[in-house]
Amino acid sequence: MCLLSWVGLANGQGFGKFKKTITLERKLPAVVRLPGDTFNVKVTASEAKNAAIAGELRAVVETELGRYNARLLLSPKNPATVISLRILNVDVPQPVPITSSTTPLSYGKKNTASEPPRPDAYKVTGRFEVAYQARTPSGKFIDANNIDARFAQEYNSQGTKIDEGVDAVKKGFSRIKHLGKSSDDEAEEPQSVEDVEQILMSKVTALIAARLVSTNETVEIPLARGSALDDANKYAEAQQWSKWAETLETMQPWPDEKEDAYRFYNLGVAYEALGYAAQTPDDAKRDLEDAAADYGKATEMNPAEKRFLPAQDRIELALEHYEKLASPPPPAPKNGSKAKSRKASKSTGTGTSEL
Repeated sequence: MCLLSWVGLANGQGFGKFKKTITLERKLPAVVRLPGDTFNVKVTASEAKNAAIAGELRAVVETELGRYNARLLLSPKNPATVISLRILNVDVPQPVPITSSTTPLSYGKKNTASEPPRPDAYKVTGRFEVAYQARTPSGKFIDANNIDARFAQEYNSQGTKIDEGVDAVKKGFSRIKHLGKSSDDEAEEPQSVEDVEQILMSKVTALIAARLVSTNETVEIPLARGSALDDANKYAEAQQWSKWAETLETMQPWPDEKEDAYRFYNLGVAYEALGYAAQTPDDAKRDLEDAAADYGKATEMNPAEKRFLPAQDRIELALEHYEKLASPPPPAPKNGSKAKSRKASKSTGTGTSEL
């Protein structure tokens, strides 16, 4: 499932002021298989100040698990799976001005005539760290991980995002919607520390749920633009992922690596779309590995482009899920021969696609 959104036109290779996005249906299988249909969630906090957040996190995790798997039953007395979460750190500092010498802006504070002028722009950051474990009642480990959700976004004086920023999660989604709010709501200025905490809690919850149950989310991904790239992007509009990838692969590369990086980025998006549409875990893993290689190449060629980073985090998470389901790799070829790779010619952009 795909929706392509047009917002104006742009010249040159890049994302530009006028954006084009593609919305993919992102299906992720659970990382682990639960031993039964009953569960219980326990949440503690390393610091007393986070005790209230602990209670809220427990309720949100319970709701999220039930939303994706209606067969799951909350059973505190007789759970097949005990989910233990410990909040290690919740840190949401005050917004910091980034364009003027005025004093830091406080959440919800209105400036008066006697106060310094409001900064032209400011940065909002936050971090939410949780230690997560899933065990049987006897204590046998089912799954465990450290979840580290981060928020970093720049806003102008009207509270509108300056750009997409680095609203990324380590091994996380590109854009995880705030529970109960739309993506448009997230575009507004957070009015309090609690608002940022809620966004971070939603990210933590989504990452935990995705490990335990199969999830199906929509993710909005920005596309690189330019005259040649826009022509190729028409195949994305038609959901012709293989044709889109083939066109990008055989396209004449730009002499400047920083420019050509955007071709590789879009190629990564094409293979990511193929991965989510694949019919088997092996095919999905193969396509997602190709996407990861293209995203990595784009970052290597243009490390200053911050919008490449969420794609790498997103694809890393997807690969972790599909690697659990994919078949073991075949034995290494004998007699020193090398297995043929469909990505062998990508560095030049002049090879033949094997899609």
